[in-house]
Amino acid sequence: MSNLEIRTIAWDLDGVPFLWNPDQPRFAILLNQISFLAIGFERYICRATRKAETQITDPEIAAESMLFRKQEAVHSAAHKTHVKALIKQYPGLQSTLTKVIQIYDDLYDAHPLEFALAHSGGLEAIFTPFFKMVLDNRAVLFGGGDPRVVSLFLWHFCEEIEHRSSALAIYNHLVGDYGYRLRNTRRFMKFSKSLVDMLLEDFKVHVPDVPESCFKGDPFASVPLSSKLRSTFGIFASQAPWHNPERQPLPDYYQEWLGHWNNGDDVTRLYGNAALLPEPPVPAG
Repeated sequence: MSNLEIRTIAWDLDGVPFLWNPDQPRFAILLNQISFLAIGFERYICRATRKAETQITDPEIAAESMLFRKQEAVHSAAHKTHVKALIKQYPGLQSTLTKVIQIYDDLYDAHPLEFALAHSGGLEAIFTPFFKMVLDNRAVLFGGGDPRVVSLFLWHFCEEIEHRSSALAIYNHLVGDYGYRLRNTRRFMKFSKSLVDMLLEDFKVHVPDVPESCFKGDPFASVPLSSKLRSTFGIFASQAPWHNPERQPLPDYYQEWLGHWNNGDDVTRLYGNAALLPEPPVPAG
């Protein structure tokens, strides 16, 4: 039985600044890039997973697939809230969002279902070691940021860890060809990098009030080298034929976040620098 939970959260991101973490401007820009990517990629995943569900014969994988798809759809909607808040301030970014969605739609239309499932399974496997690095170093990466944006990403990254096995399970059930997935891994990575690079260039054009220096450098410069090396090793290991996402080391924060959720805490303002939140409106009269 799947343990995935569909959590719909009322995100209020209106007016969040483009540089929502002044202490880590390059990291903030990277996560803005991820917000744009998430909308296109998760739409791509949902289309492929919905089609795959018509072919799945194992009831447990069918249930997992449906919940996985619903979680990804909720993620996409949440990131649309973030991106729309940025577009409201920088209208030129609408063309960037349209471009990202079209690129993923074109990718989906150009290849068979097994390609999309391999793409999803391979990249989702990478996320656990990558997001573990981010969550383990949340104090330095997120501590000085706007709690509204910080909390959005902490929730998303924890849920990516929660469904870490789903995409690979679907691929292995319907396709099961490790060689095919491996042969296309470099293609998937190259595609993702090209989109990340395109987003950075678009941001430079459409967000002209951000200093050029903020677009340069390592977003993880403040993360200890040992943590980055562990993440890099985990990313490479995630593509091995014996890789099992269920056996991956998880960040302690995953259980901490679940505790907040289960306690009914406000997860939309869970972490970050509260001094960056806007002043509440003064009651009339």
